[in-house]
Amino acid sequence: MPERREDQSQSIVIIADGVDSTRRLRELLTRRGFSVLQASSKQEALDILAAGRTDLVMLDARPYVALQQRADRLAAVNRLTRVIGASFDLDEVYQTFAAEVGRLIHYDRMTLALRNDTGSGLRVLRLAPDQPATGWPEGVAGMGEGTGIGWVMSERRPHIEHDLAESRQFREDEALFQGGIRSCIRLPLIVKGQVIGGLCMDSMTSHQYGELEIELLLPLSEQLAIAIETGRLFQEVHRLAITDELTGLFNHRHFYGQLEQELRRNRRYGHPLSLIMLDIDLFKRYNDLNGHLAGDEALRLTAARLKKSTRGADIVARYGGDEFGIILPETDPRQAWVQAERVRSVMARDPLGRQGTPDRTALTVSLGVACLGPDMYKVEDLVRAADQALYCAKAAGGNQTAMCKSCGLPCPSEGSG
Repeated sequence: MPERREDQSQSIVIIADGVDSTRRLRELLTRRGFSVLQASSKQEALDILAAGRTDLVMLDARPYVALQQRADRLAAVNRLTRVIGASFDLDEVYQTFAAEVGRLIHYDRMTLALRNDTGSGLRVLRLAPDQPATGWPEGVAGMGEGTGIGWVMSERRPHIEHDLAESRQFREDEALFQGGIRSCIRLPLIVKGQVIGGLCMDSMTSHQYGELEIELLLPLSEQLAIAIETGRLFQEVHRLAITDELTGLFNHRHFYGQLEQELRRNRRYGHPLSLIMLDIDLFKRYNDLNGHLAGDEALRLTAARLKKSTRGADIVARYGGDEFGIILPETDPRQAWVQAERVRSVMARDPLGRQGTPDRTALTVSLGVACLGPDMYKVEDLVRAADQALYCAKAAGGNQTAMCKSCGLPCPSEGSG
């Protein structure tokens, strides 16, 4: 028998008793570091063993394949379950899911399609971002008629495309085929009886998927669906905890939490930080004259306009009553002044509510701007300075922007009221 090199991997010869089972066995053994040879008959396999070209002959592949895949599936489910139990981070769950599926089944591309919270369309996530982006683009997409993912979600059962070169049943199949995909498997994601989305796996090899792959995927996809629903519930609870119910803006508590975070960032990097406090002029009189429902509507409209007239990096919150706060990260005094004046002009342009104020003029806002200075050590110092500037603006007649002394700019602005 010829000597074997120390760095040479162990080899196994298998008998080709069927194309499908042989392929699966080769994949299993190769993943475990074996060098796999193939024989067409028992005698050929024994001859290979006798010649010293292999360490082991496997006469019947099917029992080994079934037992090993069952063990791999249980191990993958256990690993995924541990991650789900320890983390509400869906990105981590997605990465773990893609990795665990990759241990069991070969794929060249994996896509997750989830129902939007609004109920219309799908949010598409590519779980293997290093692969070619063919077929479903990442982002929001409509389900539409004739799509494979729409079919499995509607029928609530998996679907396999064995070879796209021979049959392209769904609308996206042509794009997949043109991108090099030859076979696909699609499964619905169901939790508590509700279909929340679908999973798509694609391969550049034809006939890659069959009923065995569905059996391997089902328990993992069930865990994934549970994780997605749990993550959504957690995110919703968190959203409600930091959101003002009436206006949909951040609430008072979250406002202070964000301001603390920006203050720490300022101390670390020295970036400027500004704050706007504003309230609605004559709001109490408006509320008394027109009623609380009209007052609530005015607050909602104010919040909507604040969202539209501020930048994406700005943090807008309802501070309390008719008072609002806008945190301006990395914003110097002059930029803060410009932003405050933009908000004031937007609010003065159109009246809030149907009946206006008691004297039939438009509801306006007063704003106070403060900039973090060297003598400010706590977030309360910055809020207090912005409040004082706000009082200055209101004392000047309202519909004004005033700056605190630490900003080094004039106070108040030339308002239109």
